[in-house]
Amino acid sequence: MSSLQNMRQTGPSWRRTSFAVALLVFCMGTVASMGWLVLREIDDINTANSDNLQWVLAQADVEFLRFKVALLEAQDDREKLDAVRRRFDIFYSRMSTLERGVAFRTLRDNPDFDQPRAEIRDFLDQSVPLIDGDDATLQAALTRLLGTAVTLEDAIRKLSLAGLTSFAEISDERRENLIQTLFLMAAVLMLLLGGLSLLALSFYRLYRVSRRQAEDVARTGSRMRTIVETTVDAILVCDGSGKVIDLNGSAEKMFGYSRAEAIGRSAITMVHPPDVAESLREKQLKYIGEKRRPDPHERRFETEAITRNGRRFAAEISLDRADDTGERVFVVFVRDISRRKAAEDELLDARDKALAGETAKAEFLAVMSHEMRTPLNGLLGTMQLMRDHSLTERQSDLLDQMQNSGHLLLGLVNDVLDLSKYEAGKLVPEQRPFEIPRLLDGICETIGTLASNNGNTLSWTSTGAPSDIVMGDSRRLRQVLLNLVGNAVKFTRGGEITIEAEELPGPGHITEFRVVDTGIGIAPAHLGRIFNDFETLDSSYSRQAGGTGLGLGIARRLTDLMGGEIGVESEEGEGSLFWVRVSLPPADEMPEVQQPFGDMTGDTGPVPSLSVLLVEDNEINRFVAREMLEAEGHKVTEAVNGRAGVEWAEAQAFDLILMDISMPVMDGQAAARAIHMGGGASAKSPIIAVTAHALPEEIARFKEAGMDHTISKPIDRAELMGLVRAVASGDPLVPSGPRGGPRPVLVDKDQLGTMREMLKAEDLDRLASKFLAETDAVVTDLSAASPGDPDLAARAHTSAGSCATFGLTAMHRALGDIEAAAKRENLSEEALKALAPLWKQSRGALQDWLGT
Repeated sequence: MSSLQNMRQTGPSWRRTSFAVALLVFCMGTVASMGWLVLREIDDINTANSDNLQWVLAQADVEFLRFKVALLEAQDDREKLDAVRRRFDIFYSRMSTLERGVAFRTLRDNPDFDQPRAEIRDFLDQSVPLIDGDDATLQAALTRLLGTAVTLEDAIRKLSLAGLTSFAEISDERRENLIQTLFLMAAVLMLLLGGLSLLALSFYRLYRVSRRQAEDVARTGSRMRTIVETTVDAILVCDGSGKVIDLNGSAEKMFGYSRAEAIGRSAITMVHPPDVAESLREKQLKYIGEKRRPDPHERRFETEAITRNGRRFAAEISLDRADDTGERVFVVFVRDISRRKAAEDELLDARDKALAGETAKAEFLAVMSHEMRTPLNGLLGTMQLMRDHSLTERQSDLLDQMQNSGHLLLGLVNDVLDLSKYEAGKLVPEQRPFEIPRLLDGICETIGTLASNNGNTLSWTSTGAPSDIVMGDSRRLRQVLLNLVGNAVKFTRGGEITIEAEELPGPGHITEFRVVDTGIGIAPAHLGRIFNDFETLDSSYSRQAGGTGLGLGIARRLTDLMGGEIGVESEEGEGSLFWVRVSLPPADEMPEVQQPFGDMTGDTGPVPSLSVLLVEDNEINRFVAREMLEAEGHKVTEAVNGRAGVEWAEAQAFDLILMDISMPVMDGQAAARAIHMGGGASAKSPIIAVTAHALPEEIARFKEAGMDHTISKPIDRAELMGLVRAVASGDPLVPSGPRGGPRPVLVDKDQLGTMREMLKAEDLDRLASKFLAETDAVVTDLSAASPGDPDLAARAHTSAGSCATFGLTAMHRALGDIEAAAKRENLSEEALKALAPLWKQSRGALQDWLGT
């Protein structure tokens, strides 16, 4: 920071100093010029006597007088004519000096000097021929020459006086000029002295700034050295050809070369393996060979480096070329990113596992919805069949409790499935017309009996026209309200439960449903978590009623799915108010609603006997369905897999085909396609899918395969009989959605106890013996199979269902994992080899329970 400030201060200081130096140089030049002028003036003043103006003027006057004397003497003595000529020449010379001399140039411009000079010049010019003539001519002209000379005396005096006067003026002017020059020199010298003082001050300030900068540079250099030496990154300084000229301690530690060994070596070959180095020269580092600075996008890249001992590791390279000092060097930062790469690989692996987990979860939902409903089908179906026999009152009560428990279990399975399907994004809201009054009537009819058992009254009210038809997802809204009303019934004794429906004012057609009860209420501290999954409060709620805590969590999710809001208002001991707000815009008309197959209250007449083909691989499921159908007088033909079902359908005409989905040899979808396309005796017979696969996309695939309807396991007797009645009467079969659910160390004794109560001893022993023999063969087959066997998943699926029926939970889970892994094509041999010892333990536990 201080260096930056000093740099900001140094700029103006240097500019001021430069200006002062320039001014000083100018002043010194001015002083030198003026000194030269003064010297010249002094030199002019100190000129020799021969060039002195006064002397020349005086000499001209003297020589003229000598010339006149010579003329007088020559008149008496002819021998003195030569003296006349000599004096004339001297006088002539003096006048020529006055006329042509540089020093007399200023005098010639003076009229007082120039007029007598012109007279004298005329005399001289006229006298030259006489002086240069022979003696006789000169002797004859002496008198005339003397007379003229006398008349010139006045002109000579004027010439001398004018010259002296001009000389005095010139001398005065020169003295004044010299004095002015000296004063000016003194001023310039003073200015020069001031400039020198300023310059000295500027130099002093520059010295202080330079010293401060030097200190900052020293501190910065020390810090940079500390940073360079303490950084974990290797730093290499290379010349223009890529040879190392310096490096830090981290570089020595990273690559294993000492400073002396590294300096002078090629950085590329020292840092990178040979195969990588060659690629770098051609690609990432090609600008070194091109002798240019790298572009911004070329200054950082990831590659592979190598140490002296041959260890290769992932490295991040960051470099640039410095050209500021005239010496072009490359500064290279090398960072070991092997740990980061390992972490990224772990994250990618975790992501892949998470994605695989999501896939496995979807497969798990499909498999478990089938597998868990298989024992439920046997349990609930057998209970319904027991109603056909004469029972004592005690037996009837026990059967009621068993059926209630079975339906409760089915409800829990459905709740968990709904939760899982929501998390997997499998739930999609529907938009269909429905009537709010009919919806609320149905809820009250469904929950009415349970509410009465607790001594409660259940009713609903609506603000607005009761016949209003709205557009929305009635099925999901019904499930939300059923959960809320069921929750209210559970925690209210001898009270009132009211469902209120009101269209709120404002845009969006928002309808609010309120479920108000007079039950035990909720403490304020618990309101924030009441909608969490598996949340059961530690207050009297958990003491008065059981439950998984999923109902409100599912209600929240379904409300979100419909784009609505859900909330609660409650006080402990004062009851609760749960509200749901959803957008329900008005609809034009209601579609024609077909009566559910399980609610044929209007059709009480006899149903003609039908010929039914039952295609099911599970013996217990076949037993339950056959008993239900035969109890109503229908003829049932059984097929243990899809291929057998196709053969029966081609050979014989059936009124109805009940088709399981997951079967060995040929699954239900393939069998349905083969029956319709084969042109056999039952090619046009209605096919009903019987499955626990509850995902909507699978139901759509069933329809594409040619199945007319879908019913869920466990089979509801009323629904099945309603279907049979519809087929017998020729009514169309409308596709419907199934129910679904999941169920998860070795033996489930409760499940086995249920089977013992449901089946006769001889039937149980027969089924168990057959199950043990079949599973022995399957386990032996799977243990020796290859993970890539295409039939492996089907064999594991069949055996898993049988294991679930007999309560072998660990075997069921292991076989389910093998099936899922086989479908994802990532099954390992270890999983297959671990199956035999697990089966040995499970088999022994089952035999111990059976007493065999």
